[in-house]
Amino acid sequence: MNIINMKVSIRNARKNGVISFAKIFGLSISFAVILFAVCYVYYETSFDKSITDANSIYRCLMQGNYNNEVIDYAVTSAAQGPSMVAEVPEITESLRMFNQGKADITSNKNDFLKGNLFYSDANCLSFWDIPFKSNINGLFTDNNSLAVSESIAKKLFVTAENALGKSITFRSNSCVITAVFEDVPKNFHLQFDFLQPIEKEIKGNLRWGNQSYYTYIKTVSPNINIDDLTFKISKNVYTHYNNGVDGAKAQTLDDLRYDKNNYLYFTAEPLSAIHFSKHKFDSAITANKTYVYGAIILALLVLLISSVNFINLSIANLSTRFKEVGIRKTIGAFKEHILSQFINETVLFFIISLAIAIGIFLAFGNSLSQHLGFNINLTTINLVKIIAVSSVFLLLFLLSINIIPIWMTSRNETLNLIKGKSNKRKQQWGSNTFVLIQFMLSVVIILSSVIMTKQINYMVTKNKGYTSDNIMRINLWRLGEQQRESFMKQLETYPAIQSVSSSMREIGYDIGMEGAYFEDMNDESNYFHPSVLPVDGNFSKTFDLTMKEGRFFNAALETDKNAAIINEAAAAEYKKAGSLIGKKLIADGDFEIIGIVKDFNFRSLHHAVEPLVITYSKNQGNVYLKLSMDNSTEVIGIVQNLWTEFNINQQFDYTFLDDILARNYAKDQQAKKLLMLLSLISIIIACVGLYAVSFFTIIRKTKEIGVRKVNGATISEIMKMLNIDFVKWVLLSFIIATPIAFFAMHKWLENFAYKTSLSWWIFALAGVLALGIALLTVSWQSWKAATRNPVEALRYE
Repeated sequence: MNIINMKVSIRNARKNGVISFAKIFGLSISFAVILFAVCYVYYETSFDKSITDANSIYRCLMQGNYNNEVIDYAVTSAAQGPSMVAEVPEITESLRMFNQGKADITSNKNDFLKGNLFYSDANCLSFWDIPFKSNINGLFTDNNSLAVSESIAKKLFVTAENALGKSITFRSNSCVITAVFEDVPKNFHLQFDFLQPIEKEIKGNLRWGNQSYYTYIKTVSPNINIDDLTFKISKNVYTHYNNGVDGAKAQTLDDLRYDKNNYLYFTAEPLSAIHFSKHKFDSAITANKTYVYGAIILALLVLLISSVNFINLSIANLSTRFKEVGIRKTIGAFKEHILSQFINETVLFFIISLAIAIGIFLAFGNSLSQHLGFNINLTTINLVKIIAVSSVFLLLFLLSINIIPIWMTSRNETLNLIKGKSNKRKQQWGSNTFVLIQFMLSVVIILSSVIMTKQINYMVTKNKGYTSDNIMRINLWRLGEQQRESFMKQLETYPAIQSVSSSMREIGYDIGMEGAYFEDMNDESNYFHPSVLPVDGNFSKTFDLTMKEGRFFNAALETDKNAAIINEAAAAEYKKAGSLIGKKLIADGDFEIIGIVKDFNFRSLHHAVEPLVITYSKNQGNVYLKLSMDNSTEVIGIVQNLWTEFNINQQFDYTFLDDILARNYAKDQQAKKLLMLLSLISIIIACVGLYAVSFFTIIRKTKEIGVRKVNGATISEIMKMLNIDFVKWVLLSFIIATPIAFFAMHKWLENFAYKTSLSWWIFALAGVLALGIALLTVSWQSWKAATRNPVEALRYE
């Protein structure tokens, strides 16, 4: 771009201020959206890629189909890891990890911190190539050893070196910090702050039948044949755990089937696939690929809307510059010179828009990430790379879409250009077509936003089969069992609290698996894998569960310690006739079934209700309080006073169950907010473009309007004439957009086990909204033109 062309470009931009503003506004907003979307996609796809030997690491899964139940578990048995290393030549190392959830740590100075705890093998940090410091030869010395993250160590002891060898209180026990490790990267699928020996969980019992552990393996070479590895892993399991299958004689995977329709394989999942996986009993940080693809598609839609807007405005602008092009051709300019001038102007608009977009992204990117709930952690180098690559792509894209109208204009005859003549019918059709595309895309986004909002509201308000209103959770794991019992009995004395219950698991999260069960008798046809929920006798009262058959636990009955309650989904697994009440569940021990509870959604509504076994276990650390009414302030004060009375060496903390349940739909809320934001952006861009196009359309029709007014046309008739062209294209855009949005949202709703209906009023609302926006945008210009004195338009005729 030489100086003369730059001056001409700046002069033309200033001369056509309305068009220039509309172009820059649309491009800068869309570029900012694209930068944000690219950063989000880059971060989501970067998970686990920083791990050394990432292409040689796999996680073992348990997958198959058994008794018409789809098996897809992220957990395996404790014995599997060591056995694979010893007997499968392709495997060089294994690692077992067990999620222990949230845990708190207190130093001698009573500094309190909370983090995620995993039990693991001693090679955990070296397996993931996470640097650490240790005052011993290794990671652990005994079951009271504790490895902590560097950030935890610095908060408690200023430096990592000072933390080593210190005795601390951890989960009410005295432990010694034997290692301090570098904080786990944010884009690693497991987030842990504390590590303890897995022997605390296994206790020397390497059982094959209890699938509760995450098992990772490292192979001799990267990108090994997964099917072959899966066969050898499955063969290894069945060789040692002969559950109706002779693994030693197997030659193929089919040899490891129980029969044609029943099989369980132990498969190898690449480390790179974990973040976008969806398995049961998985503690990994996962993401739905739908949202990653959705971010890309929505960003491209916004880019397409702004691009269409840019082309439309360019066409409108070119119609006022025919004489300029004609004069330039008269004095010797070739098509290439005309093309070069307009390309220079396009580059100028691009540079200004990109600079504004980068400013918007840097100024509001973090705030927008927090509002949408996105976790984007990028280094400065990666951010610069993303901006550079995106800039080149956007420039090439902008030039490619803008070159067609410029080339067509430069090919017109010189005399026609000087006279300002052109094929107005083609130009009008081209302009209206772009208006159609803009509003069609906007209507698709609007419809998607409304349907997504309706679905999320449906999930939040749907009857889950239990009560979640006014239920508070507190953590009493710091107290001993007798103290917990005393604490809960005192809570029950207050009228503001209707009932108090405890559970081993945190309600609202995915409930872990305790092992395989058999109903009534130890027979393969009665085998099933349920979720397990240990609770006390008040649980049904606290959560308003409904019994279909039998009764709930009674704390006064000693026999209930060996009793169990199952839900309807678990009862449906029983294939034989007759009631299950009084029959047994067989696992490590025998449990008498005393009741069948009506199905309730103990997982999110993304999942259908699955088999559940409820066992009796009193005085657990997760305590739930059902408030008499909305008197949370009074109850918080009561609990705080008891907290002080019992001298609990832990920061007072509480959560409400509704808030916990809302986290299950965090990703959906992100998508909803993102769609609403993009709806607003697309509408604004479309409206700015429509305003600019209508502005130039009315300028071209100024004389026609004057003639009509002189001949007696009223203001309403003039406005109707000017608006009708735009309105019919907006209505056509709605007709085209409706089936597209219906199909897209129907596919999205398939992710949910329970879904809202696609009501007709949703589509009617979007159509009325799009039409109203278009009318408001155009009517102001139409009214100004209709009320103008016709003499001003005709004085020179």
